Amino acid sequence: MQKVLETLVNLQDIDSDLFQLEETKGDLPQKVKSLEREYQQAKTTLEAKQAEKKSMFSEKTAAEQDAAAAGEKLKKFKVQLYQVKNNKEYDAITAEIEVTQNMIDELEYRALELDENMQKLEEDIEAAQETVDMLQKDLETKKQELGVKLGATQEQEDKLLAQRENIAGKLNTPLMRTYERIRQARHGVAVAHLEDGACNACSSRIPPQRAMEIRMGGELHMCEVCGRILVYVPETESVNSDIEEK
Repeated sequence: MQKVLETLVNLQDIDSDLFQLEETKGDLPQKVKSLEREYQQAKTTLEAKQAEKKSMFSEKTAAEQDAAAAGEKLKKFKVQLYQVKNNKEYDAITAEIEVTQNMIDELEYRALELDENMQKLEEDIEAAQETVDMLQKDLETKKQELGVKLGATQEQEDKLLAQRENIAGKLNTPLMRTYERIRQARHGVAVAHLEDGACNACSSRIPPQRAMEIRMGGELHMCEVCGRILVYVPETESVNSDIEEK
């Protein structure tokens, strides 16, 4: 059991070092993710507006073509108007002229309306494009900053991860699950030390008999207050001596 406890201490040391490396990145990873979301949302908005403009242009073109075709029909009806032989034919052609003229008016009005809407939409598209360009520039800058920081720590991080994998492989699965569960619940610190008869993570006093059992290292002990795994290392000042309750 003593070797198991020493392995847990070594594992906690490595996880603490990895945490410190993660801290050096600051909030850059979160900023990059946030900017990526904003950029994608802005890009989606821009594409939607561009698609809307394209649809309006197609509708406007169709309205103009239909108006032109109706105009040709109107010309024919007007020519026929002078060729009628009776009042019945005259009334029929007059009705067709009226219907066709109304259709032309409606189509021309719709084309003008679409043209105005497209002009307004173009302003929105320009603003959306500016937003996309700004976010893209900010995103590239933040990615470069993050890349520099990652480059400075990547080698050390890879080394620590390899060591962690090697050490974690020495612990059985149930114990690793317990360790990970406590670490996640206690802000990355699953192992605390017995110092001066107390848990150095939460400062709670440990009964003398239990403290003696912890020093002997014959079995796994948990702090009854913070729930961390308690271990005793003779030279505690060299390992996790400054753990604070979080």
